[in-house]
Amino acid sequence: MSQHIRHILDLSAQERQAFVQSFDHILTDCDGVLWTVYEPIPNVGDALTTLLANGKTIRYITNNSVRPFESYATQLGSIGIKLEPTDLIHPAVSIVQYLNSIHFEGPIYCLATESFKSTLRAAGFGLIDGPTDPVEESFKKILATVNDKAPVKAVIVDVDFNLNYPKLLRAELYLKGNPECLLIAGATDKLLHVKHDFKVMGPGYFSEMLEQATGRRTVILGKPGAELASQISELYGTTDARRVLFVGDMLQQDIAFASRCGFQKLLVMSGGATREEMVNQPADGECVPDYVADSLADLRQLFD
Repeated sequence: MSQHIRHILDLSAQERQAFVQSFDHILTDCDGVLWTVYEPIPNVGDALTTLLANGKTIRYITNNSVRPFESYATQLGSIGIKLEPTDLIHPAVSIVQYLNSIHFEGPIYCLATESFKSTLRAAGFGLIDGPTDPVEESFKKILATVNDKAPVKAVIVDVDFNLNYPKLLRAELYLKGNPECLLIAGATDKLLHVKHDFKVMGPGYFSEMLEQATGRRTVILGKPGAELASQISELYGTTDARRVLFVGDMLQQDIAFASRCGFQKLLVMSGGATREEMVNQPADGECVPDYVADSLADLRQLFD
């Protein structure tokens, strides 16, 4: 069981002042922190405005690649925040940056949404996808459809609302057919928080299935991937990672990721994690936050 984790509003006046002065930058998750699938989280816009007014820089990070930049910009705009493209860390964009960093060339097989794939295509990468049409229920027919021996150099996995068995078979055969073929994932969440007491299966199971079927290791460009952590370090360029406060609602994705980056960690209880899960984390584990709050709105109260 972990040690006692302080609620930010339980800090003394002196401790609050020290906490506020301990960070210059905020990196916040979106779903479960700024809003849920069905509703906004009260007073979050006021909290963000207060932080900006007090000289803090804010960037936003998401594992939800289903939504393009324009959707995030619109939703943040509805709570009074202007979003610039460089302010959002998005799995599809992070994957493009990674592919460019390794000078990647070659066709990509992509299991993801059309929005996700359009980001890759706009960056100049050639994609193979499908099959999406129903196939005859015969292994001979399926294998004849998917085993095309295309010279695929990377298989990318994220949320695919139309995932099917032939698509997974095709991905498996590309990976097995070329030892140099990369397996890359955006989000690896196994559970997606929708609203209070309602979670659904996430895309983490897709990449895990391919790892087990092929023996390959996934390069993860979503939270809590080590490759994404390296990108974030370059993005901020800070000499002291502790001057960054990470705000998240999930232990395995958000808090673990912040630990890998060396950031301060604030867990908000407005999303996927429960207090029981938080206090039962091993005290020396990477999923233990430094502080807890009911929601991001508590930061405004802290300043007030």
